[in-house]
Amino acid sequence: MTMADASRAAIEPNGLCVLVVEDDEADAYLISRALAAQPAVHQVVRAADGVAALAMIQSGEVKPDLAFIDLQMPRKNGFNLLAAFAGRPETSFPMVVLTSSTAPNDAIRSRLRGAMRVVTKPDTLEEMDSVLGFAIAAACPSGVKPTLARRAVDHASRPKTKGYPGIHAAAIDER
Repeated sequence: MTMADASRAAIEPNGLCVLVVEDDEADAYLISRALAAQPAVHQVVRAADGVAALAMIQSGEVKPDLAFIDLQMPRKNGFNLLAAFAGRPETSFPMVVLTSSTAPNDAIRSRLRGAMRVVTKPDTLEEMDSVLGFAIAAACPSGVKPTLARRAVDHASRPKTKGYPGIHAAAIDER
């Protein structure tokens, strides 16, 4: 067993369950590969669209610690899924939008619906590793599972802004 394997084994029992909501097979494969390389991630669950993701959460099939959500999907797009998840505080978890859109309006709409970050999908696996690692570290420092109590405190301690409630950082994260 290598040191990397030992490190992963030490984290896995308490590792993160990550929900990936992505309709594109190629993107889902790239995201899953990049998440598998993250030591804090124990399990990756994929939903092909917002309807499937919402059903998985409502049925208790998955209890994610973090979700990566695409915006443009059939049946229930990412904006509507963000709003549905935000309206269910009992199943609250950090949500990161991972999109090919670079439109500032999409970033603003995502943040207003509860996304903690909006990240443009990178083109390579190496860039994807970096972007996802950064998002995981921001959402779950040191791979620690976020708790409802901590999220409530974090939300309450955020500075209030005028104009666009819920927006506390740059509209689109830098890569």
